[in-house]
Amino acid sequence: MAYSGTYDQTVITVDQMISYAYRDAGKQAEEITPEYVQAAKQALFYILQNSVNRGINIWLQKTEVLGPRAFQQFIKMPTNVVDVLEANWVYTVNPEIATALPYDNVNSPVLFDQSSNANLSLYATSTLSENYFGAQFQQQTRIFYVGFNAYSPNAATTTYELDLQVSNDGTTWTTIQSLDSVTLADQEWSYTTLTVTQPYFYYRLKNRLSSVFSIRAIQFAQSQQVIPLARLNRTDYFSLPNKQFPGTRALQYWFNRQIDPEMYLWPVPNTNYQMFQMILELQPQDVGSLTNELYLPNRFVPYIQSALSHKLALQIPGIDMNRVVYLEKIAQELRTEAEEEDRDKSPIYFQPNIAPYTR
Repeated sequence: MAYSGTYDQTVITVDQMISYAYRDAGKQAEEITPEYVQAAKQALFYILQNSVNRGINIWLQKTEVLGPRAFQQFIKMPTNVVDVLEANWVYTVNPEIATALPYDNVNSPVLFDQSSNANLSLYATSTLSENYFGAQFQQQTRIFYVGFNAYSPNAATTTYELDLQVSNDGTTWTTIQSLDSVTLADQEWSYTTLTVTQPYFYYRLKNRLSSVFSIRAIQFAQSQQVIPLARLNRTDYFSLPNKQFPGTRALQYWFNRQIDPEMYLWPVPNTNYQMFQMILELQPQDVGSLTNELYLPNRFVPYIQSALSHKLALQIPGIDMNRVVYLEKIAQELRTEAEEEDRDKSPIYFQPNIAPYTR
């Protein structure tokens, strides 16, 4: 017997999902008007967004590393962040470098001097012939995080597209990670957790763009310790007597869940070189065009498809109510199956903590 021999190659587009849903609801392809298509995309958007309200979706979690500026009371989170599930203060160490790269760029050493550049007032600009900045270490060194601070004093923002390259001889370079394209305001940090942490003598950030770039600081960092931050509710945060109290590290945070969410830190970081590691819960991606796929795991496709069929059956005039009820029943069953299986399958334990209340 012949098998496909492939896995995860079946693509279900938005158009296919909408067509299937209308057939479920009792409509044929020739009856689907552009107005019906737009109504289906809107219904699909509602279903996806409401999935956040039913609990944490494991497939919508993302590990992020963020760095505030000194005395920055809160971090503005991306608008697609629903919640901060975990937050740690990362105690980082930057191994001492032997020489900054390029050797002949007189400003490159300031990128690694946290003492003279504590306020991030200094910067360095690359050249087209040497469109990179990096460091040579005295011995082979492992780094776990790479971060750089933007220089954009006369513009609203600057876009960076950088590759992390490594070498053991300073001549032959290998790209081990292409950093995500980021658009930053002046003195904003961008951090990346590295997927490869073997030791090398040389590290550098090379520009993928054809223009030169300027930055204020680089961190090639190791992690000595991560310390969890305690979460505060709104009342406890506003009860703090001094919300601007500076400290060498933050101990607590309050997540302000507004349309533009913000994470308030306490104590407020008193240096420009502090780093925080978080697990963020994100919103589902938009529906997009009819040729797009939906950003969700395949195990959720049957539920989303069934939920869309039920939603459309409610809107189409003349649909038999028995069909509507049946589609609702199937959608609820598939939702239960999908949500119960959306777990990491790690063992759990319960630890009672019963104690008397005393004054």
